[in-house]
Amino acid sequence: MNIDTSVLKKNLLFRNKTDDEIKRLLQQIRTIMRSCSKNEIIVTEGEPATMMGLVLSGSVEIQKIYSTGKSITVARFTGGNTFGEAVIFSKTNVYPATVVSTENSTTILLFPKQELLKLFSLDTEIMGTFMMNMSERLVLLNQKIEILSLGTLRQRIAYFLLKESKKQKTERITVPFSKRVWAEHLNSARPSLSRELCYLRDQGWISFDDHDVELLDVGALEALLE
Repeated sequence: MNIDTSVLKKNLLFRNKTDDEIKRLLQQIRTIMRSCSKNEIIVTEGEPATMMGLVLSGSVEIQKIYSTGKSITVARFTGGNTFGEAVIFSKTNVYPATVVSTENSTTILLFPKQELLKLFSLDTEIMGTFMMNMSERLVLLNQKIEILSLGTLRQRIAYFLLKESKKQKTERITVPFSKRVWAEHLNSARPSLSRELCYLRDQGWISFDDHDVELLDVGALEALLE
């Protein structure tokens, strides 16, 4: 199996490993390489969760698909990101959402649960990193709950921008996903998000261009949350 170790190093589990260390570890466990076409379903919500997936190339979306046919994108992952790592150790042991490939030639490396446990036994540093990653995911979930608890969409946008500014350590931030996914993240429709962004721009509080947003009046945005 020929795997680009530079992609694996983007993931927290392998970030501090050398190429030789990664290759040696992968030789001692069983993994499955899967190539997917665009819009191919990789995991279906409700099916038994038996593997962790790591995106080697392309991208995938985690979607909640409702009986009406409407879908909401929960997250989007690119090279080096993993999915399913928490749920395979949960009591329910089923995938809570559908994973869909969003590009042609998307490649996924799958780690069966028992092989992932074997990897932890081979390298306890990786196990510690895995646990830290789970803790960080919980923090992000709590932050999203905090966003959705705010009253208006305008407040949710302000909260998100201020948080990202602090995280990215700049008042000119890059929104890490498309406007459609951003709207879903804020529990809103895309036209409503665009309308509110234009309002904030017209007030002179922000400026924006494609994925970049500059905070021109942090105080005004903070006042929206009071």
